[in-house]
Amino acid sequence: MRFIGIMLIVILIIIGIAFTALNAQMVEVNYLIGTKQWPLSAILLCCLTLGVLMSVCTMGFSLLKLKAKNKWLETKLKKAQELSTQNQH
Repeated sequence: MRFIGIMLIVILIIIGIAFTALNAQMVEVNYLIGTKQWPLSAILLCCLTLGVLMSVCTMGFSLLKLKAKNKWLETKLKKAQELSTQNQH
């Protein structure tokens, strides 16, 4: 299993190198306070990274909401079980 993981990493590195070599041309990027020449591959990598970070933040926020709801439901269940045991005595 470890060998497969290493092979996948090597394949991804090779694909990344090929992607960079095929997209090496310089592109002018205009932003609010100026312009700059960047390689197309760097711009695409930055966009991919920002997309991944935004997705992780969104999923993290959703996960926190679900954990809070789970904690609330566990507390509610515990109280219901306590009431049930009190009513049986």
